[in-house]
Parts: sequence; C-alpha cells; structure tokens
Amino acid sequence: MDLKSLTMPGAEPFLFPGDSKRNGVLLIHGFTGSPAAMRGLGKYLNETQGYTTLGIRLPGHGTQVDDLRRPTWRDWLVAVEDGLNLLRGMSDRIYVAGLSMGGVLTLIAGNRYEVHGVAALSTPYGLTGDWRVRFMRPLSLFVPKFKKPAAVGNRAETSYAYFVPHAIAEAAELAKLMQTGLPKINVPVLLIQSHGDKVIEPNALDLLSERLVTPHKETLWLEKSGHVITLDQEREIVYRKVADFFTTRPKGF
Repeated sequence: MDLKSLTMPGAEPFLFPGDSKRNGVLLIHGFTGSPAAMRGLGKYLNETQGYTTLGIRLPGHGTQVDDLRRPTWRDWLVAVEDGLNLLRGMSDRIYVAGLSMGGVLTLIAGNRYEVHGVAALSTPYGLTGDWRVRFMRPLSLFVPKFKKPAAVGNRAETSYAYFVPHAIAEAAELAKLMQTGLPKINVPVLLIQSHGDKVIEPNALDLLSERLVTPHKETLWLEKSGHVITLDQEREIVYRKVADFFTTRPKGF
C-alpha cells in the first residue's frame, strides 16, 4: 500500500525525551511556519540541559496552505493546551518558547496556564502595524490567499509561500488576547528580537516589555538576524540565551 503523508517533509512535530522528569519545554512555531523552525532549539535544550522538548504543529500549518482557511485562534490555543498536557505527563516543571505568532501563544500561556517561565522570540505586539489587517476578514471572502513578501519566512522553516487573509484575521485576534494578558503574567519572561527583523514592529520587544509587570524579565537584541532567529546566523546565541534563562530561573519558580 502506498501511504502518503499529508504533512510536508520536515514539518513534523518532534519530541526529544529528557534524562529526567524535572524539566520540559513546549516549543511553538510561527505563523505559516512549522515545527522545523523550533527543532534546532529543542534539540539544543535536550542535548545540553537534558530537558524534554516537545515541538507542536499548529492546526493548518505544515500541510498545504489552503488548510489555513479553516482554523481559528481558539484551535491554535487548544493545540498549546494539548502540548502542555502531554508534557505534564513527562515533566514536573514546564517552560514555553515560541517564535513570532508562537511567541504570542507563549505569552498567552504565561498568563493562562501553570508554567515556570516563557521565552518569546521575534514576537509581534499587534501582529503587524499594517492598517490593512483590519480588512483581512472581508477580504478572505474574495481572496483565499496571496503571495508572501520576501522578508517573511525561511525555506528551512518549511513555511508556506502564501498568506491567507482568514488566518491573518485570526492571528490578529490572538494578538489582542495576548495584549490583554500581558500585565497579568507573573512568571519569568525572556524577550528576544533582531534589529534586522522586517516582519514585526521595529520596537515590538519594547512594546511588550513596557506592558509586562513581572519583576523577572530579560531582553536581548540581536543585530545580524532577520525574523526567524532560531534558524538565522545568530541562532546559537538564541539557543544559549534561552537555555541559560530557563536554567538560572529566579528562586521560587
């Protein structure tokens, strides 16, 4: 029998079991991307820290672009809940790290769920400052998809080459939910962004940091990377910083 996978090659979710039940990390990829963007970080945390790392695949991602016309922001958040519930069966202490829209979901997780720290990478504040976002929902009735700008995505990320208006509208709603919860986060938060990021707001890191009231927050600016910092030339800096942040957490977390 010729069995064909619906998942794009390289876009599969991953699980790297750790050497103890102490620490687990949930890794969340970005909008139109796949777990491939987080695999390197997950492998690094597993091999250097012994953490159990789980990289989930958000609904509508990593298959074909038309699949993004169906999920809502609630579906993406439920996928995060599923990942956390799976990790709780393997880990006593759980952290979350996400890229771009995955960072939005990460910060929501820091507010809503029982986690011990979060790392939001290349995370937008309002998804995008583009005024056209407000028209994505009505546009989706006439335009199912459109070509992505060259600055977005990375071939190694196995991301889609198109944007889907419906999905952009849902991601914008997710960003609003994140904004509401920022002042309620009381776990350690790490924010990383590159000055070379042409996708999100140039000051997204500052906008997020200003609204976080948790006393345990750290920020890091990169200089040479684009948006997908987990795959770019400064990825090793990102990996080490995330590992150090989760390992040297403040007392009581």
